[in-house]
Amino acid sequence: MDYGIGMQKARKALNKLWQKMQCDGFVGRLFGRKNEGNNPFHGSHITMSDGNELVSIYQRPNGRLVVLEFLIAENTSFGTEVREILEKEGLPVEK
Repeated sequence: MDYGIGMQKARKALNKLWQKMQCDGFVGRLFGRKNEGNNPFHGSHITMSDGNELVSIYQRPNGRLVVLEFLIAENTSFGTEVREILEKEGLPVEK
């Protein structure tokens, strides 16, 4: 599958789910920088969530689609770092 075309086809294929998640969850198109090829989240992504689950879909240069799956987690080191930065700026953050 041509690079980039696969993402357009994936978005079209997911349209019914996309519409549902606009009402019940979260959907979006995101873009990550390549960062010298070290960023696994580079390029265009379709991101959707349903409850405590999230998927992010992207296309490899070889044309194959990759579906990354995530569950909401608590007490992660990255989440703690983000909370501390926000709190330091005086922003209210739920724990």
